[in-house]
Amino acid sequence: MIKTSQELIPKGERILSLRGVSKNFGAVSALTDIDLDVHAGEVVALVGDNGAGKSTLVKVLAGVHAPTSGDISFHGRPVTMASPSDALELGIATVFQDLALCENLDVVANIFLGQELNPRRLDEVAMEVRAWTLLNELAARIPSVRDVVASLSGGQRQTVAIARSLLLNPNIILLDEPTAALGVAQ
Repeated sequence: MIKTSQELIPKGERILSLRGVSKNFGAVSALTDIDLDVHAGEVVALVGDNGAGKSTLVKVLAGVHAPTSGDISFHGRPVTMASPSDALELGIATVFQDLALCENLDVVANIFLGQELNPRRLDEVAMEVRAWTLLNELAARIPSVRDVVASLSGGQRQTVAIARSLLLNPNIILLDEPTAALGVAQ
């Protein structure tokens, strides 16, 4: 289990800073000289055409891709995110477009996948209580946390993925195409 010590960050404080971040895949330039600041309490949306590099930027910040050039700072300190676990340790959680859920597992198992409490002896009750707490914070309408994900609607699955991202109390949550799985009413 990754241990995080997320402190309450004063609203408006700069958490994340990118300067001149670029990402190339061979001859293809997916990102070019991106400058971006993210402050505590702020909602930032990236809007652009398909192929503009939004998902690539999310993957760079999630530690999936290393930038080709540029600098990333977290709380004013330069960082290198060589893997998704590096991003998680910094307090950066990501909900990817494909949601990365296991359809054959129930909601609790999906929320705790890889983060099981007491892995030697799973504490199913504590995990179920925490799952309900997270889902209630999101005003989720999921009949039971013991339902398999395959039985849930697209919006319910999205909510499970977001609840999973909240599990470690991150400083930043990245949502790649957050409305892709939602219906018109949602």
